[in-house]
Amino acid sequence: METSCPKGLTGRDGAPRWVEQDELNRDPALQNLVHSLVTRFGRELSVAVARSSLAPHVFVSRSAQGIFFVNRRPSTVFAFAYAGPDECFADAACDLFEYAAQGKRVANILEEEPKARELAALGHTATAFGVMQKLPRLAGFSLEGTKMRRLRYQISHYEKHGQCETREYGAGSDPATDRAVAGLVDEWKASKKQLGPYVEHFKGRIANGELPGHCRLFLTYRNGELDNAIVISRLPAANGYLMDLEFYGADMPLGGLEFAISRILELLAKEGVSCFSLGATFGTQMEACAEEDPRVGKMLRGLHTARIFNNDGNFQFKNKFRPENTRLYVSRPRDAPSASFTDVLMIFADPENRRQSRQEAPPSAPATTTPAASVLPPS
Repeated sequence: METSCPKGLTGRDGAPRWVEQDELNRDPALQNLVHSLVTRFGRELSVAVARSSLAPHVFVSRSAQGIFFVNRRPSTVFAFAYAGPDECFADAACDLFEYAAQGKRVANILEEEPKARELAALGHTATAFGVMQKLPRLAGFSLEGTKMRRLRYQISHYEKHGQCETREYGAGSDPATDRAVAGLVDEWKASKKQLGPYVEHFKGRIANGELPGHCRLFLTYRNGELDNAIVISRLPAANGYLMDLEFYGADMPLGGLEFAISRILELLAKEGVSCFSLGATFGTQMEACAEEDPRVGKMLRGLHTARIFNNDGNFQFKNKFRPENTRLYVSRPRDAPSASFTDVLMIFADPENRRQSRQEAPPSAPATTTPAASVLPPS
C-alpha cells in the first residue's frame, strides 16, 4: 500500500530526513504524516507513552512511506519503533543504516521477529532483546481452564481483602482523585531504582487533567482506597489497546493488578475491541541465535545474569494471562563495534542524555550523580 509523498517531507533530492522533536512540533505537514502512519500502521512501541522520551525524534525514509521513532548518541542511532506498511520496512531500514553510516554512527533497530528476520536476510545481525506479549483475540479470553488456575487464584486472593472494583476515570474530572493518583505514582516511584523521565511527565499530565487523547485511565479501589492505576493506549491500526503504564501502592495485596487487568479486558471485549497487548518486556528470553551479534549477545546475557538487565519477573507476571509471545531483536550492521551498543542501553537509562548535559555544563552549575549501571524499565 502506497501513499503520496507530500512535498518537502523528505530531505533535499528526496533524501531521508532526520527530524528533531522541536522541528516536528513546528511542522503541521510532518505531524500529519506521523499521525497518519501511526493511525494506519502503528504498533505498540509507536503509541507507548515511553516512546516520547526514549525516541522523541523522527526519521523519514526516502519515500516518506515509513518512519522510525529515533534517538541518538555521538556514535549511535537507535530506532525504537517503525510505523509504515510492512512492504516498505526493509527499504526504510536500509535508509536509516545508510544515513547513520554517513554520520559515522551505528544504527540499531528494535523490532519483532518477522522484521528482524528480514534484516538478517539482508546481512544484518539480530540479537534477542526481549519479548512482546499480546492477547490477539480478546473476544476469546477467559479465566476458565487449568492454564488460568494461577491467575484465578491471585484474583480470588485479592477479592478476599474487601470490596474491590475497577472503574474508568477521566483525568481532571475530580481534583481529589487527581491528587490521589499523583500520590500513588509517587509511592510507586519510591520502590524503583531508576525511572525514565516520562513517568514524572505523565504524572503531571494526570494531575493536570491533560491525559493524551489516545490514553484511558482505570483505577482500582479496595474498600474505597486506591490500590492501583493502569493507563492503556489505543492501537487504532489493530482495533486494540496497549497496557502502557501501571502504578500501585506498597500495601496492595497480591493479585491487585491481575484483578484490574481482568476487569479491563472484560470491558474492552464488551466494547468490541479485537486485541490487547501486555506490552514489551526487555531483558528476558534472550537465548543465543544464529543471527545474533555474539559480542552483544554475550554482553546482554552477562547483564541479565548480574540482574542489571533482567525482567524475567515481569515476563512471568504477564505470562499468567497466556499471551502470544513474540521475540524482540535489535538489528545492527554485522561489522559494528560492540562497544557502541552500550549507548543503546544508556538511551533507556538516560533517554534525554541528562548525564552528558551535566558534563557539558559550566563548572559553577550544580551537578547530581546518576547510577553507573543502566537499569531498563520493566516494560
